[in-house]
Amino acid sequence: MEVIQERASAGQPMGLHSSDRVKDPVPWVAGLFLTTILLQRIAVPGLPIPMTVPLTMAWMVIVWALGIVELNRTRLLVWLFAGAASGLVMAGQVLLVAGPYISFNSWALWMVTWLPIVIEVKNRTRQTYLRCARAIAVIGMGLAVLSILFLAIQLAGVRYYDWLAAFVPRGLLVDGFVTTYPVAWDSPIYKSNGWIALEPSFMSFYLGMSLVCGMLARVSLAGVVLLMLGLLSTLAGSGLAIVAVLLGVLILQGQTYMVRRYAVPMILTTALFAATNLGRALFSRVTEFGSSNSSTALRAVQPYIELWPYWIADPPGIFLGHGAGSSGDVVRSLGLEGLLVPSIAKVIFDYGLIGGALLIALMGITFLKSPSPAFGFTLAASMFFLQAAAQPLVICCILLTAIWAPAVQTVNLHPPGPRSLGDKEQLRVAAAAK
Repeated sequence: MEVIQERASAGQPMGLHSSDRVKDPVPWVAGLFLTTILLQRIAVPGLPIPMTVPLTMAWMVIVWALGIVELNRTRLLVWLFAGAASGLVMAGQVLLVAGPYISFNSWALWMVTWLPIVIEVKNRTRQTYLRCARAIAVIGMGLAVLSILFLAIQLAGVRYYDWLAAFVPRGLLVDGFVTTYPVAWDSPIYKSNGWIALEPSFMSFYLGMSLVCGMLARVSLAGVVLLMLGLLSTLAGSGLAIVAVLLGVLILQGQTYMVRRYAVPMILTTALFAATNLGRALFSRVTEFGSSNSSTALRAVQPYIELWPYWIADPPGIFLGHGAGSSGDVVRSLGLEGLLVPSIAKVIFDYGLIGGALLIALMGITFLKSPSPAFGFTLAASMFFLQAAAQPLVICCILLTAIWAPAVQTVNLHPPGPRSLGDKEQLRVAAAAK
């Protein structure tokens, strides 16, 4: 029993024969997480979508064929109903809305992006999820090193250069994203996308997720500090928002003891960085909600202000929407660099109150009953109000929430101590199987 416990604490799968190792979900989930990050800037030849879209579909088929996942009928029905309803409102738009902008490809991409929520991992035990969290934290550490290197090279006097674009033909790169931009006007320092992310905010988002995974899996203090440094080095606030919201949820729940082990090094790291010129630039931009040109306002406030006149101009469009992709068309016509349409604004504007409500329900069910409710709520808040539903971001969220739901046992940031009865029972079952 002691040997089995040691293997569990080390993050190794228990009770698996060599012939069954291929069915361990952790390498498959972590592998798709890493592949999504590495290939998000590569486009499908001839199409303006990331290569990660067909790769995710192929991944779903493979893990289903291997018996690693199964269908979740409830989420499948929600997906089908939301897809049908949002598709049908487009017919109403043609008949009743003045000059609708309808992109079938936009609607299809949205539905395909959220399709992976219909599957769930069969082995959803607490230990399996924690092993997956540890694997993603390790991936995040690699991203942190890359992001820190991105910033350090510039601080050493070497100007930013998009090396990926230098080697990959332009026709094979995903377009329509602000890959990176200076920290401030006329600054020689660019925000870090690690050369591989579609935007610095994406890299920040991945590192924020990885940092929370590291705390869940109880990685070393050095690992958490590295993840925090990588997160700060992006000079973007998406990942910081994830950490801040998570801490707020834990405080409201009276569960601050869950992060006590990491609190001091994280606070010290953040305080030291905030004292630098780059740190002051980052935190001043993040907190400027009222400034129309701040990154926070361009995500959380400005999109609603800009879209409101267009939304109410045509009453039928309020209920039926102005067409799939119409919100993006409006934003592009405004010419405001960095203006982003968050998911809530997009679905309500494009599909109206009718179709939009069902698509919001589709998004919401993604984050329900996940192994870590606080983490699920944090990711939901970010995706609903701060992020666009870009496929690489959505997939990474699903890989840590929906496919592990409904959770067999919740996972919290508990301090070291005796294992719960549920864990002991799982160890006994594993020992018997072995």
